[in-house]
Amino acid sequence: MAHDHTASWVALAEALGPRSAHLLPLLARFGTPDAIFAADEAQILEACPTVKPSVLRLLCSTPPHGRAVEIIKYCTRHGVKILCLDDAAYPAPLKAIAAPPAVLYVLGKLPSFGVTPAVGVVGARHLDAYGARMAYKLSFEMGAAGAAIVSGLAEGIDGIAAAAALEAGALTVAVLGAGIDRVYPKCHKRLFSEVAEFGAIVTEFSPGTPPNAWHFPMRNRIISALCDALVVVQAGENSGSLITARYALLQGKALFAVPGNADSPLSVGTNRLLRAGALLCTCTEDVLSHFHFLYPTLKPAALPAETCQYSALLPEVLRAHGIAAPSTEGEAKSKSKRRSRKEDTAPEAVSAPEEAEAADETDAAQVPPEVLAEALNSLSAEERALYDRLPDGPFTVDVLVSAGASVAAAVGAMTLFEILGLVRTGVGGTYVKL
Repeated sequence: MAHDHTASWVALAEALGPRSAHLLPLLARFGTPDAIFAADEAQILEACPTVKPSVLRLLCSTPPHGRAVEIIKYCTRHGVKILCLDDAAYPAPLKAIAAPPAVLYVLGKLPSFGVTPAVGVVGARHLDAYGARMAYKLSFEMGAAGAAIVSGLAEGIDGIAAAAALEAGALTVAVLGAGIDRVYPKCHKRLFSEVAEFGAIVTEFSPGTPPNAWHFPMRNRIISALCDALVVVQAGENSGSLITARYALLQGKALFAVPGNADSPLSVGTNRLLRAGALLCTCTEDVLSHFHFLYPTLKPAALPAETCQYSALLPEVLRAHGIAAPSTEGEAKSKSKRRSRKEDTAPEAVSAPEEAEAADETDAAQVPPEVLAEALNSLSAEERALYDRLPDGPFTVDVLVSAGASVAAAVGAMTLFEILGLVRTGVGGTYVKL
């Protein structure tokens, strides 16, 4: 009974909510969604003592599948596939992360992860002509070489990366921070349709879910998980793409950053990643050569010269996908008017709780607690011991040297802590513990 199987998984996802820390412990204890719903409160609390009362009530409710059936009907009508965590078609890279989605909603065709190399291309919403050109060039050339391009479909770098992949005839995946019936940002309505037709739109949020600000950091872990490598093209000091970079490191992905002008606020984040140890990306070969041993056939494509005149072609190419090239002042704007506070909704959208206002992505300065927790858990015993020695106020690397660490170990630890977002650089070579 495939329908009942899917309904059970959707019901579990709705009960637990996105990025639930309880999903894997419950499955480890009970095995299946049906067994979880059959358990009583005491059994669930034994497996997950910190589960909230509201979630506990949903897990123990009867029947639990009402909204799940409604969601499945909507998805069936609109050609949306629902991939459950135990499905063979569920992306294998997602199964390996700390908090995988219980279900994934997919509109379009996913790449064959592990067979087709996948590269994430992310960056700032506000960018300059250099950022736009590099995002397009890298995404177009990697797509032409055979890589799938993964992004978040946000304005700026993400949207340009998706458009470039489409121009190259490559598969592209856009991961949303809202339900699959929500076109967000509104100015990417045309791009949304094109990606759905020639690639895939992906989300863990059920239809009807609005794009609340706290959804985007959770969305970012899926972008990085689906990739073999992540390229941050242009990012300011607090760009949300830096959260994606931290997830990539926690998931063991190769992290690349494109250097920018030393005095440009639009490149503070990427330059800081490079200083902290990210791999340098100045051309497509920098990324492709890193994976030659995994994908021997992945080589730069021989492209006609006319397709490589990126500065001249970019405005026209982006307009064809409903995107305007960034202004010389450095702010990317939509071809249409700036997006309204109300996002597009697909026909017959599933009813949902009262919608909050559409919100932009979270700044990296507002690092979600779960990201910091994962970063701490990823440290070795020696690294955690060094981190625990850091004071709360401003300090220098000498703090660790004075505590007995070698200079090399102290510098290496601070580099790791900075790139994971556990510390931030301050004035005069100081650091601040987060």
